[in-house]
Amino acid sequence: MPGRAEQAAGPDSGFAFERRQSLAPDSLASRLIAGSTPSRERVRSFRVLGAARLLMGSILLGWFILNVMGEHRGSIGMAVAALYVLGVLGQWLLSLLTTRGFAWQVMSAVLFDMLAYTLLQWLAGPTAHELVLSYTLPVLAAGVWGTLRFTLATAAAVSLLLLGQALAGLQGWNTGGELQLFAAGFVGAAYFAMGTLAWQLSRRLVRQEQRARSSEIRAGRQLAINRHVLLEHPDGVLVVDARMRVEAANPAAANLLGMPGTPEELAPGAWDFADPALAALGERLREIAGSGRALAPLQFESVDGVRLRARVQPLRHLPGGPAYVVFVQDMRDIGNQIQQDKLAALGRLVAAMAHEIRNPLGAIAHANELAAEHGLSETQRMRMSELISQNVDRLNRIVEDVLDLGRSGARSPVLLQPMRMLRELVAEFDADTPGRIVVDAQDPQATLEFDPQQLRRVIVNLLNNAQRFASGAPGSIRIALRGGPRLRELAVANDGPVVAPTLRTQIFEPFFTTDSRGTGLGLYICQELCSRYGTRLFYRVVHEGGTRGEFVIGVTTPAPGA
Repeated sequence: MPGRAEQAAGPDSGFAFERRQSLAPDSLASRLIAGSTPSRERVRSFRVLGAARLLMGSILLGWFILNVMGEHRGSIGMAVAALYVLGVLGQWLLSLLTTRGFAWQVMSAVLFDMLAYTLLQWLAGPTAHELVLSYTLPVLAAGVWGTLRFTLATAAAVSLLLLGQALAGLQGWNTGGELQLFAAGFVGAAYFAMGTLAWQLSRRLVRQEQRARSSEIRAGRQLAINRHVLLEHPDGVLVVDARMRVEAANPAAANLLGMPGTPEELAPGAWDFADPALAALGERLREIAGSGRALAPLQFESVDGVRLRARVQPLRHLPGGPAYVVFVQDMRDIGNQIQQDKLAALGRLVAAMAHEIRNPLGAIAHANELAAEHGLSETQRMRMSELISQNVDRLNRIVEDVLDLGRSGARSPVLLQPMRMLRELVAEFDADTPGRIVVDAQDPQATLEFDPQQLRRVIVNLLNNAQRFASGAPGSIRIALRGGPRLRELAVANDGPVVAPTLRTQIFEPFFTTDSRGTGLGLYICQELCSRYGTRLFYRVVHEGGTRGEFVIGVTTPAPGA
């Protein structure tokens, strides 16, 4: 019985993924022969062994016919050799017909060979020293298909048989008995080494086949997933090689580009980039191939007059040469998606405005009702008038912010140096408390593409927010410029309390504020302005030199040519 460790590790040889069947009838053989469920390579190699055994049996039969013809032992040897050839032929034919009981087939072949070779060597007499090499086949078979335990047992049995024959030679044969004993021990040791080496090589082949099988399964799975994604992708997808030949395309690409037939029916040569419908796309592919970098998306018209946009992604380091992945989109779909996003954002803004306007309107109505009551003193009426005025001002600020957001359309960006603007703003905000604001720039000459007025508005809003929460200590507000010569980040941090994790996803929502006098549109407007110029505004907590919260303007889209 194998130990628990061997059972847990599984069989230690064989050309297959093993499956243990402890309750099956061949459980004894499966404990000695690795793997009762053979792979094709395992079965093929066993059939080759059967052919080699058949050749060996034929050679032994011929040896007896040529060397001991007419002797009594020779006649028996020829009969035994003939029976061995017939038995091996039957086993070989069985292996060709079925793989059932494979472990038993291997074990019976090993045992049958050992028995037959022992009997034939005894019948050949003391002069047939070369017959000791016939044990090579069963030892190799045990090493290739058996477990290490079975391999060592087979080599040990062969060594004992050889030693037994040598000892018999010491008693019955008169000459060379001691030399035969030494030779038997030497050959037995060689069989041990050969069996162990065969077992080790077999294990290595097992691991290689398992890795190859796993890689094949993963590759097939990945190909199936890629094919499904390609077919179901709503946008057109083309894969073009360096010779401008289409390697793959999905149905959406064929439909958008007006190609007849399905992608499966279109051969690579059917996609001709000299065609007027594909000429613009082919020219862009050649430009990218010549420049070696990605270019801006291309807009062109299909044969049906539909406006399309193509984005080309070069893939440089691929086996077989570079390739290009082309994503083709219908501009109508893009416009519809933009319109839906705008309507969704407008819906959220209107809902938030309605909620915010309700409170001051309620306060105005309540104050107006109280002011209409008789018997109020002049002070009380003045108080009601003041409440009405305050809430009207709040409504006016909300309306002004919303109108200003609508008027703040994207303008043509300017390549500017934020450091110049920051010096002016620091002098303005830090007039009463010099040293409260500190500016740290990795590259004071770093540039950023933005509209100057709108960038100023964003920074002013962030500084106002920092002043509300920062202490009055020197350096309590820090402005950091990171990156150069193109700016990577512009951060405004303060030493006040950080925003709670539960609120960090809400601070950029419209009308969310912790200030009773604020409208809650400041950060929302700043984020919208940043998104129009290829940047994004976000909040994070840093722990360098103490814990600080900072608002960061991060560049997400590189400038053309950068």
